[in-house]
Amino acid sequence: MRKVTALSFGIAILTGSSLAAQTMAVGEGCEAYATVHRDSCIVSNYVRCGDRTEVYSFYKTRLTDTHVFGPDWDLLKYVADGNTNSVLASPGTAPEASLTQALETGESLGAREYGFATGVLKDNKLDVVSQMRMSDAEVELNGHTLRVGSVTRNMTVRKNGVTAQYDFVTYATPDGRLFIEGSADVEQFGNASRLEWTPRQIAMPGEDGFLSVTSNFGCEG
Repeated sequence: MRKVTALSFGIAILTGSSLAAQTMAVGEGCEAYATVHRDSCIVSNYVRCGDRTEVYSFYKTRLTDTHVFGPDWDLLKYVADGNTNSVLASPGTAPEASLTQALETGESLGAREYGFATGVLKDNKLDVVSQMRMSDAEVELNGHTLRVGSVTRNMTVRKNGVTAQYDFVTYATPDGRLFIEGSADVEQFGNASRLEWTPRQIAMPGEDGFLSVTSNFGCEG
């Protein structure tokens, strides 16, 4: 039997009406379908463009990063710091992970080659090994049932051997339509840190907080 719990839903702390009222514009030919408000004043807007899902994350109205996923939540592109750093999946490479497989069997393992498109490592290669796992545990958030899992990404810059590892707690709807990366333990350049990004609210079209660029949680500092 699956264990069902509920994510705590605290009091929303807004940074002010002017910030709270701002929303993200959506490009022509794309459709926004969900907004996830997370701890640490992080909010992510989910936009579907053809068979791709683009996830735009903001901190107090500032775009911090963009993830572009393929049809089965395989990572195609990552952009950070105002496009000063970005990586793209190398053409012709197979997906490094499959959410469908993880939901059906409990795990999906794989590797993929990426290339730096901008930044100081432009034109260098990045090897990524992914481990996507799904447990039978479930949580309820704003009426949405989410399977709880994890994603580990081990990354190695081929040029110099520098490594990084991200261990995320993840949440996914049983139909695979929504995939959320929550809190994470990070090891990078020999330093350990933690990202407190647990999801606290899911806003759908027409609901309060949809397409917001300021999270309803953790923005009081």
